[in-house]
Amino acid sequence: MQLRQLQHLVALAEQGSFGRAAQAVHLSQPALSRSIDTLEGNLQARLVDRAYGTVRFTQAGELVLARARELIADAQQIQRDVLQLEGLAIGSLAVGLGPFAASTLGRMALSLMTQRHPQLLMRMEVADTATLSERLHRRQLDLFIADTRDLKKQPGLKLARLPDVPVSFFVRPKHPLLKLKQVPLDKAMAYPMAGPNLPAEVASHFDTQIRRSDRGVFNIVCDDSGTLRHLALTANAVILAPHAPALNPETSTLVPLPIANLARMQTHYSLVTLAGRTPSAAATVYTRLVTELMGRPKQPAGR
Repeated sequence: MQLRQLQHLVALAEQGSFGRAAQAVHLSQPALSRSIDTLEGNLQARLVDRAYGTVRFTQAGELVLARARELIADAQQIQRDVLQLEGLAIGSLAVGLGPFAASTLGRMALSLMTQRHPQLLMRMEVADTATLSERLHRRQLDLFIADTRDLKKQPGLKLARLPDVPVSFFVRPKHPLLKLKQVPLDKAMAYPMAGPNLPAEVASHFDTQIRRSDRGVFNIVCDDSGTLRHLALTANAVILAPHAPALNPETSTLVPLPIANLARMQTHYSLVTLAGRTPSAAATVYTRLVTELMGRPKQPAGR
């Protein structure tokens, strides 16, 4: 005897017919009938009298129906108790995000977690990867998501690669540079260039693409995506941001700017936790949610 079979019996009582009950539990009518038949076989008792063309419960059926309702209620209460114990109905979750991860995943994931677990205490921090790593080691974060190219030599961390997200330069509509089919980076630097703190490997690559020695590519560094978008719209700035409309609505009013020799740029996201540490239920749920948003992560690699 299975709890699902008892749930089917209760649905039959509530709906009054096999057809409506089957729809309520998302089964075909023959499948629901087989479930009830199996329950009757396990109990060696007829529970439903089908002779009258309507659903009528036998005396044994009424007894089983009453106990089924009690058992289902108990099972639901167990689930609620476990959720509270594991910190989803109550408890806390501290998540760190790199600048690009915050603009793509941060708001959406926070909103979904709040919708699904409205009593969970949540804290979201946006910082560079080195700072997030330090806070994770100090147990001030449960996990973080960031570009992890600077963490190749970090011990004690468990990295689960996430799908790469395209990155592009953006400008406001009708920006003067849009008249060019492809823009040399040095020419783009005649305008304000704004972006977040970048991994050292990425920043070094940008520096190799310019002739100027008086400054780096970006003369404005800001980790807040809303501020970067504001600069693009009001100050003719060229900004660097993830090119993922479904995850990053901040760039919906901007136009991608093709920069010579800098096509096919991508993030290198990983979801980072402490190696050898069992994640909380809240952290596990958050990880599953991120997987839903971005697709299945690659195999984890311990550090």
